[in-house]
Amino acid sequence: MNAGRWGERLAAWYLFFHGCRILERNYRYGRWEIDIVARERRTGVLVFVEVKTRSRTDHGLPRDAVTPKKQLFLTRAAQGYLKAHRTPDARTRFDVVEVYTRPLRVVHIPSAF
Repeated sequence: MNAGRWGERLAAWYLFFHGCRILERNYRYGRWEIDIVARERRTGVLVFVEVKTRSRTDHGLPRDAVTPKKQLFLTRAAQGYLKAHRTPDARTRFDVVEVYTRPLRVVHIPSAF
């Protein structure tokens, strides 16, 4: 398993243990993909999650890779998800989960954009 998929799996476990129900992993809408779609158990908010896994931060933090262009693609995929699931009025947010492999650490950034 590559590092990206491993990080997504770890992020899904993290979110689950912190109150989210995982609805989808690697949801595709056209050419766009959302790593994790989850619903907060407490609030019912639908959460679209981008996971970034890194072993080093020489070239910046993982969250820095979620550029405005990437945010646009995630937003389009989320709109597709809402349309496909007939939930256009759902409360939503976009989170980033950073997974560091050395040393192992997970950083959850709610409402990242």
